[in-house]
Amino acid sequence: MKNTILVCLLCIYFLTAWSGLHSQAPILNLSFDDCDAVNLGPNSPDGEIIGSPTCECGVFGNSFRFYGDGDAIEIADTSAFNLLTFSIAFYFQPDRQSGDYVMLSHREECNSLHGFTMNYLADNHQIDIELSRDIGRRVLLTVDLPENKCWYHIVFERSGGRHSLFIDGVKLGEVNSGGLIDFFNPAPIVIGGGPCVPDSRASLSGLIDEFRIYDRILNAQEKFNLRREVNQIVSRDTVILLNSEVNVRVTDDCTESYTWSPVSGVEDIFTGNTTLRPMESQVYVLEFNEFNCTTTDSISIIVVDPNEVTCDDLSLPSAFSPNADGLNDRFFISNPFLVEELLSFEIFDRSGGTVFYTANPSDSWDGYFRGEPVNPGVFLYKVQFRCGGEVFIKSGQVMVMR
Repeated sequence: MKNTILVCLLCIYFLTAWSGLHSQAPILNLSFDDCDAVNLGPNSPDGEIIGSPTCECGVFGNSFRFYGDGDAIEIADTSAFNLLTFSIAFYFQPDRQSGDYVMLSHREECNSLHGFTMNYLADNHQIDIELSRDIGRRVLLTVDLPENKCWYHIVFERSGGRHSLFIDGVKLGEVNSGGLIDFFNPAPIVIGGGPCVPDSRASLSGLIDEFRIYDRILNAQEKFNLRREVNQIVSRDTVILLNSEVNVRVTDDCTESYTWSPVSGVEDIFTGNTTLRPMESQVYVLEFNEFNCTTTDSISIIVVDPNEVTCDDLSLPSAFSPNADGLNDRFFISNPFLVEELLSFEIFDRSGGTVFYTANPSDSWDGYFRGEPVNPGVFLYKVQFRCGGEVFIKSGQVMVMR
C-alpha cells in the first residue's frame, strides 16, 4: 500500500513538473534558424512566407530580412491574442530610411478599429503600438528607440488593462486602459505587413529574428535570458601597469568589419579581437559595421606607473547601473593587478545578508541575487586580498542604480 502511494505521489510530481516546464515554452516560436517559418511552439500553426524575404545572419543563427515591397510572414488560425495576458518578444534591426513601416499586424481591414498594429516610425526612430476594439476602447503607446545600436530586443506585454513595452530589457513605456481591450479577430498575425500595406503604411524594411509569443508575462530573469549582447566589446574598462597589454574580446555576431581608433597601441586596427598596448591612459573606440548599420563601443584603459601605486590603492566603483544598457552594468575590482591572491570578495545588503561572493579577482557582480534583480540602494562590500605577501582588507559601499 505504501509503495502504491509513493508511486502515485511520484507520478503527480513528474506530471506537475512536466506541465510546469511545458507551460514555460512560448506558444508561438519562430527561430528562423533553418531559413523557414516553422513554429516550434505547441499551440499555433507554422508561418507562411510572403514575397521574397531573404535568410541572413541573425542574433541567434539566422534571421529574415524584409525589403519593404510586400515581404511578410503570416501566421493564421492562432488564438495567441485571445488571452487576458500575453507577451510578444523578438529581435529587430530597422533600415534607417524615411517612412512608416509595419512590424506586426493583427487586423482584418486597414480602417477597422478592431485589432493590433506595431509600427516602426523611421523618421523619428520610434516604435508605435495601437490596439483597439472600437473608438472608445483604444490604446496608443509610442517610445523612442535608443541610438547607437543595430539590433533591438523588443518585448510587448499585455496583462489585463496594463500594456508595457521593453527595449533591451528596460521598460520604456507603459499605458493602462482601465480594463481589458478585446482586440482579437479572425485575421492572421502578420510579421512585416498587414491590410494597411501599401495604402497608408509600407511593409517592413529590416530584419526580424527569434519571434515568440507567450501566454504569460515574462519575469526579469527570463527577459535577461532572452537577450544576447551584440556589437559590443566584451572586455571591460580596466587599469593596467605601464608596459602591460590588454587582450580585447568582442561579441561573436554578424559584424562584417571593424575599425579601431585611435590606432596607437592597437595590434590590428581592423580586427575586433586584438591586443591593446597603450603607453598612456586611453579610451579606445571600436566601430562595428553590420549590413547597412554602423555602431560603436569603447573601452577605457588607465595606465599607471608601478612606482606610484601601493597595496592600499585597491579601487572599486562607488556606483553601477545593472540595467543591461552596456554601460556600468557590473561591479568589480578596477585594478586587479594589485591582487596576488583574492581571499574573498563579498557584497552585503543592509541587513548583513550576503548577496555576492567570489575568490576570483576577475569575477564581477551583475546586481542580481538568486536570479532576481536587487532593489536600488546602498550595498556594502568587503575585499580580503594578499598583496606584497601581506593580507589587506578593503571595505566600502556601492550604490545600485536602476
